[in-house]
Amino acid sequence: MKKIIFISLIFLLTKINAQQDFILYHMPSIPQITQVDPASFPDSKLDIGLPIISSVYGSIFNTGFSIGDIFYQNADGTMMPDVDNAISKMSSENFFILNGSTDLIFVGFKKGNNFFSFNVTEKLDFTFNYPKDLIVLAMEGNGNNLLGKRASLDGLGFDFTHWREYAIHWVHDVHHKFSYGARLKYLYGMENFTTDVSYMGIETDQNTHALKFDMAFDFRTSGLPQVMVDGDIPVIGGLNTNDSSAMQQSGFSPGYINNYLFKRNNRGLGVDFGFNYHISDKLLLEASVLDLGFINWNSYTANSKLEAWDYEYDGISNPISIFGDGSSVDFLKDVLEDSIEEDLKNNYSYSNESYSTALRTKIYASMEYTVDHNNFVSLSLYSSFVRGIWRRGLGLAYNYHLGNFLSATASYSIYNRSYSNLGFGVSVNLGPVEIYCLTDNVLAFGTLNPRDNFLSSTASSINIDTKKVRNGQIHFGLNLTFGRDKKEKPVDEADQGRAKAVNSGSDDQNKESSAKDKKSSNSGSSSETNTPKRTNYDSKGNSDKKQKTKKAKTSYNKKTEKKKNTRKGELKTKVEQSAPKSSTARKVSRKL
Repeated sequence: MKKIIFISLIFLLTKINAQQDFILYHMPSIPQITQVDPASFPDSKLDIGLPIISSVYGSIFNTGFSIGDIFYQNADGTMMPDVDNAISKMSSENFFILNGSTDLIFVGFKKGNNFFSFNVTEKLDFTFNYPKDLIVLAMEGNGNNLLGKRASLDGLGFDFTHWREYAIHWVHDVHHKFSYGARLKYLYGMENFTTDVSYMGIETDQNTHALKFDMAFDFRTSGLPQVMVDGDIPVIGGLNTNDSSAMQQSGFSPGYINNYLFKRNNRGLGVDFGFNYHISDKLLLEASVLDLGFINWNSYTANSKLEAWDYEYDGISNPISIFGDGSSVDFLKDVLEDSIEEDLKNNYSYSNESYSTALRTKIYASMEYTVDHNNFVSLSLYSSFVRGIWRRGLGLAYNYHLGNFLSATASYSIYNRSYSNLGFGVSVNLGPVEIYCLTDNVLAFGTLNPRDNFLSSTASSINIDTKKVRNGQIHFGLNLTFGRDKKEKPVDEADQGRAKAVNSGSDDQNKESSAKDKKSSNSGSSSETNTPKRTNYDSKGNSDKKQKTKKAKTSYNKKTEKKKNTRKGELKTKVEQSAPKSSTARKVSRKL
């Protein structure tokens, strides 16, 4: 009967990926932004990511319920489980998800209006999918709310993928207004556990307690050790751990690690692409599509399949329960072992054929408004296509720049049926060294101290926001960046006016103007009394009378003549430009 229980757990598999990085999407000072926004043009001319520590990402998601949903404090201040409340918060299908990645290599450089980069990134995804009826069945059994109904365990299971990404990336800037970029990725797969079909249902007759089962599954694995049931039925994996030659070829034997890291025959391709368009100096539109691709799995593969199977057993008079009252699971095990084991064998098959899996495609779209040269506000949409269903998210972010030294972002986002996600990110440049740390939900760190949040003496001391947390995420790293463009300081209007007055024309024009002023001064006193006279900044003084009556006047022309002898070329006004030659169509405009 062990095979019955084992198969019943294994066949219930599904796949999903919920990795997103809202906060990184709003941090243009970090070179790794191109991994979520391929059209972003980094600030620096050369970026070098230190191995492993340049980009470390980890996330955990639970879409079913928050920590506060499963605990409450009684009158004595003791933390107590609240299963009924947790069940009420669940949807029919829920997910527990872990994601992780790290850059082994990252190098990027700017050349003219182009930016090129290369990265090698190790990635890992794990997902446990649990339907609501699984929890109800475990806590209440099939004799209460599920009596007379089909307990749906459709989709119960987990998905696991481990792969490495080799990518080359290119961004092109068009007249500092429009940029577009793409990343081509070669994918090397190491392990995979994926499901094509998965459903299971149990129905208990409300009068006779007869059991009806319906079941089907089709799951595939690659690179996993083979697991046998009853010594003769393979269920999981295609790697025979008892075969020393196979263990060496797979890289699991000491001294053969390179076979595991580089020589498995699991290959694929992927592509990212996007664009950024400056509608004006104030408004920027962005869009990107990520992880459009596939992996072919050929090494140590296994395909376990159970055809659609229905069975009815009417020999139980009591309801079945895992924890509650009623017939025990051991009793059910004894019954099913004799009744349906052979029937399952006839519908089950195992093979070692190759297969392919698609990457989990993600889409970002954003609109960013420039408040001034230091402050930016943006609205972003996120969606991920998973098994025919679009999973969506929404984020609002505020970004602040303090020269090239500091960049900080605060955000609020909604995703994974969670509304308590307050993000914060900061990037600091200490010369060529850039250090950054980001999180999509800073509230998640409050759950690391359950004593303060749940075991305090008074219920009022519980952190309400922390209790609602369903997601946690962190992204940090250390880069070396060189050749960042220096920001010019704004110039006062008065300084601009003086600059314009000094630069009133060429030398010939100044001489001509001076001659006209001399003629005007000799035309008579009536002209001086009837017409208000502008200050003649170019006059050297044309009469002794004028010199006597206007001793306090400053001779701007003398200063101009002095500067003219030392200045090379025409004097230019020092004001900020909306699109200087040195700027690019970055994620945010450096200059307004």
